[in-house]
Amino acid sequence: MAWIKKRPFLWFILPGFLLYSLFSVYPIFSALQISFNRWDGIGAKTFVGFDNYVELFTNQELFSQLSGAFLNSAVLFLLNALAVLPAQLYMAYLLYSGIKGHRFFQAMIFSPQFIATPVIVFMGTLIFDGNIGVFNKLLEMAGLGSLARPWLGLPELGMFVVWTMVAWSGIGVGMIFFLGAMKMISHEVMEAAFLEGASYWRRFFSIVLPQIKTTVLNMLILTYIFAMTMFDFSFILGGVSGGINRSVDVMALFFYRIAFGDNSAVGGTTNVNAMGMGTTIACVMFAVIFLVALIQVMITYRRSED
Repeated sequence: MAWIKKRPFLWFILPGFLLYSLFSVYPIFSALQISFNRWDGIGAKTFVGFDNYVELFTNQELFSQLSGAFLNSAVLFLLNALAVLPAQLYMAYLLYSGIKGHRFFQAMIFSPQFIATPVIVFMGTLIFDGNIGVFNKLLEMAGLGSLARPWLGLPELGMFVVWTMVAWSGIGVGMIFFLGAMKMISHEVMEAAFLEGASYWRRFFSIVLPQIKTTVLNMLILTYIFAMTMFDFSFILGGVSGGINRSVDVMALFFYRIAFGDNSAVGGTTNVNAMGMGTTIACVMFAVIFLVALIQVMITYRRSED
C-alpha cells in the first residue's frame, strides 16, 4: 500500500486500464484461444492445436479467398497512401495558407463524415450505374459515350469503385489532422521564410513538410489499419460474397463470411467450424496489422529522434 500511496496517479490510470483490458486485451487472448479449437459457436469446443491455421493456408479455396481479400485490402491501402494522402496534404496546405473562403471549403470537405455509409454507397451506385449513372451521362455529354461502361459490373474495377467512395467520404479526416499539425508550426518561421523570398511551394517542402513528418507517418499507419479493417463499403456494395468474383472482398469481409455469414462448406471443416476458423482468420488479421504497424511506429520513432 505504501508503494501505491507514493504513486497516486495509478488510481487515475486504473479505470481506463481495466476498461481497456476488459474490452481490448481480453478479446484478443480469447480469440487466440478459440482459434486453437474446432467450434461452430454453439456446441462444445474441441482442441485441435494449430490445425485451423494449417487448413487456412493449405486449403486451396480458403487460401484463395484469403489471398484475394488481402490483395484487395493492400490495393486499397496503396491507393489511399499514394493518391488520397497527398491530396489531403495539399488541401490542408491550401486551407493553412488562408485562401479566400477557406472556412467554407474546410466545412464542405469534412462534411461527408456526417453521411452514413449506406447513403454514400447508394449515391455511388447512382453515379456509376451502367444505365442511369451520372458518370456515363457526363461522358455522353462530353462526346465520350464510347467510354461508357457498366462500372459496377466490371470485376476488375470493383476495388477502384470502392476506393472512390471511401476516398470521398474520408478525405476530410486526414486533411483536418494535417491542418491541425500545420497550425502548430511557428508563425515566426513561416514569416521569416516569406521575407527571405521562399516561394509558396518552397515553404511547403522545406518548412511545413519536415515539421509535420511525424503526423504524416502516423496518418500512414492509420491508413493501413483502416484498409485492413474496412468492412462496411464492401459488404453493402458486394454483399457477404464480396461481389462478382469476390472483386470487392476484403480481409474483414472474409472473416465475417466465414464466422457469421455464408458458412457453406468450402472444403475441410469450414461448415462445422465457423467460429474456430473465423477467429483463426481474425488472429491472422491482427498479426498482419500489428507487425506492419509496429514497423511503421519504429520508423516513426527513429525519424522523430533524428
